[in-house]
Amino acid sequence: MTRSLENAKELGAYYTKGVVAGFLVQWAVRSSADIVIDPSFGGGVFLRAACERISALGGEPSTQVMGVEIDPNVHSQAVLSLGERFGLRETGLLCGDFFGWESGAWQADAVVGNPPFIRYQRFSGEQRRLALGRASSQGVELSALCSSWAPFVVHAASMLRKGGRLAMVLPFEVSHARYARPVLQYLTAAFGEVTFLTFRERMFRGLSEETLLVLADQKGGGSTKLLWRELADVGELPALSDRERPPRIPGVSSLDHEALCTGAERLVAYVLPPGVRDLYEQLRELPEVRPLGQVADAGVGYVSGANDYFHLSPFEAQLWQIPSQFLRRALRRGRALKGMRFTTNDWHAALPWEGAGYLLYVEPHANLPEGLIRYLQEGERLGIPEAYKCRTRNPWYSVPHVRVPDAFLSYMSGSVPKLVANWTRAVASNNLHMVHLRSDSGLTREALAALWQTSLTWLSAEIEGHALGGGMLKLEPREARSVLLPIAVSGNRQALADELDEVWRKHGPQEARKLADERILKDELGLSPRACRLLRSGAEVLMARRCHRGRNAGHAH
Repeated sequence: MTRSLENAKELGAYYTKGVVAGFLVQWAVRSSADIVIDPSFGGGVFLRAACERISALGGEPSTQVMGVEIDPNVHSQAVLSLGERFGLRETGLLCGDFFGWESGAWQADAVVGNPPFIRYQRFSGEQRRLALGRASSQGVELSALCSSWAPFVVHAASMLRKGGRLAMVLPFEVSHARYARPVLQYLTAAFGEVTFLTFRERMFRGLSEETLLVLADQKGGGSTKLLWRELADVGELPALSDRERPPRIPGVSSLDHEALCTGAERLVAYVLPPGVRDLYEQLRELPEVRPLGQVADAGVGYVSGANDYFHLSPFEAQLWQIPSQFLRRALRRGRALKGMRFTTNDWHAALPWEGAGYLLYVEPHANLPEGLIRYLQEGERLGIPEAYKCRTRNPWYSVPHVRVPDAFLSYMSGSVPKLVANWTRAVASNNLHMVHLRSDSGLTREALAALWQTSLTWLSAEIEGHALGGGMLKLEPREARSVLLPIAVSGNRQALADELDEVWRKHGPQEARKLADERILKDELGLSPRACRLLRSGAEVLMARRCHRGRNAGHAH
């Protein structure tokens, strides 16, 4: 069964591998009398697994297995297939928006499935209002910026009777995203035990989202017991639960649910060897170690609304005879960042591959010279004023929020996020973070860039950021502000920045990091060589994990 990619995105449809569905159903369905619901059954993989499980236990699938699906075409095909094979009736396989049913409309023993992954930009209007209302009725207040899965999980759990079980594929965001914290708090309060299962191999190739499995047991138990285990891949699932074994998952570790619910800890930190994690926790408590947000602000750059139009090469600016006062040097790609400083030479070096250029910057009431007028008329001919961000501006050609930062920080990175001092008064688009030092930070822009090079900060960036498809590490502004810096009080940072810049450019970032560890972590912070190696190895473990997952992703089904 297939859907168009666009329709799949609209509906959040990423079908689940049969082995995953089989495991979740095997874990959740424990009695021949269990009632099972899949609130978003899509191709029916969970329903088929539930029917097989109920039949094997001696029950009657036609009266015990139910589901909801919003897509009429998918619904009709699944009804036909499941009806022929298992005798399921259309009265139990409903077509519609799951949020359209009242909380507690069913009382099931098991809720299984893969909720729709719809980002807030598409999850809007009446559907979002209704969904947030359903979550609110269960005491869960969610941000309007949440994705659809968040209220979906809460609403699904409302369909369980006391003692029931919820087994689902969820985004990794449930363990760390700020908007997801109310969901995590709800799960740990509403169930006697919640287990996360994560995998070194990614489950879905077509989904940029990191995913995990959530097993929530004993609805109404509320013991706030949060457990976790990481497996190599989904192929290990069948061995964890079968008819002869109790439903508890072996080999789990206990998590600090309060720390996870408040954002004080991240689940990915538990992947680290215990010695590395303990050292990291000790260092974050030192007064000399502080998050970036305490010394600087970090936020994304400007949004032009039409990058190819508003960014010009020097040749194009000269061709249109646009005066220099209407041009700002701009950085367009994080790949152009090198060393400790982004210099005029770096800007020139990035021009040929459009890593840099000029931003057309026109203040709202500026007097427009002839060359600029002609260029704006060309923009009107091209329809630029009708672009979304442009049509909301007055005038359409005046790009807002253009500021010169103290430093640039890469937004998404394949290896290690870069923070580089801005030495050429450049600005940058929302492909990068703009870093502005606080007036009371006591740091220079070069000192900040030097501090960023240590293994402690690298490890912290891996923990605070989150992985995307392809193994990229993304740092949202709030995550960037949480990255730890070893801000000791001694040392000539200007001289160190000079030396680090030279080493970085001549020998690469790894050699610069070794030097930063030696001068900052060892000499200033007092760490031993072994502690520096532990931090570096921990960062390497997390980077290798996300890069490996990016290279070895499986397809969604």
